[in-house]
Amino acid sequence: MKLRTLFLIFLLFFQWSMVNVQCSMAFAQTRLFVRGSAVPGGVQELTRFQTSTANRYTFKFHGTLLPGDLYITTTDSPRTASRYYMPKLVDTSIVTEKADYVIKTDSTGAEWAVLFAGDNYRFTVDTYNKQVSGELFNRWYEAWICGGCVEDEQGKGISGQEGHWQITAGKQMEQSWDDPNVFEWTGLLKAYSYNQEPKRFKINGQYGWGPKVLHPFTQDASILTAKQVWYNGSEDYKWAISRDGYYHITVNVFKETITAEYLGAELPDGIETIENDEIVNSKSLNSKSLNSKWYNLAGQRLSKPQRGLNIIGGRKVIIK
Repeated sequence: MKLRTLFLIFLLFFQWSMVNVQCSMAFAQTRLFVRGSAVPGGVQELTRFQTSTANRYTFKFHGTLLPGDLYITTTDSPRTASRYYMPKLVDTSIVTEKADYVIKTDSTGAEWAVLFAGDNYRFTVDTYNKQVSGELFNRWYEAWICGGCVEDEQGKGISGQEGHWQITAGKQMEQSWDDPNVFEWTGLLKAYSYNQEPKRFKINGQYGWGPKVLHPFTQDASILTAKQVWYNGSEDYKWAISRDGYYHITVNVFKETITAEYLGAELPDGIETIENDEIVNSKSLNSKSLNSKWYNLAGQRLSKPQRGLNIIGGRKVIIK
């Protein structure tokens, strides 16, 4: 009996040790790669993303995959030290919802299936929970900046809604002509004391509060230092402005990235107000227009009109 008891204690201790080793590996992992016939070029490094938990990261892929096998691994080429993230179920598609994986030292049976070619694959490797979630990204057709700093006196005159954020106060972002996944906006953000959460905002993927929403990973994250977005985050976190003024914000909803620039308390020279779009063909521009001062949304002077969104005389002009 004593030997049996000692053996059981040893077995439990060994299992506990292995769990802790794998957890330590998950936290310590700083780089992940995908390899295989499904990966253009044979190998690509995944992008490390922050999460809402300090010092805990996920790894993401955004881009093109081909029909074939895909391996998630810790090295960019086969090595003795390579570890492979093998799906628990054979032939699991990379387009999946929270598929569990185990870590092994060789590639046998560790492949994930890619069934057809596409340029809109997006998947996440959660090394803490040892899960992979993937999708074929559906294009966005609109994006809106909504919050307490986008417009004053929201809900005024509406019983029970005074100061509450209103979707009607949202500011629509401009979709890029060159990349439909990119949206840009230039305008005034100001801490309006009448509103609730006067310094905060988030980005919606429709003229409404759901289902598509972009958040930061922490509450009151500075928009000026933001790099990544939390797509449909489980916490309703918002970005915050540190000062009133004009901002230029760019978001890539597919790659889940965001950047912002503070333009100043006043709009840059040459941009007085930004009014309704005017869509023109470059050949229809007259000499007066061509000799005028042209700017992009960041307020930078252009040597000539460019394809896409331009600003002249306070008007947004879209060149086809």
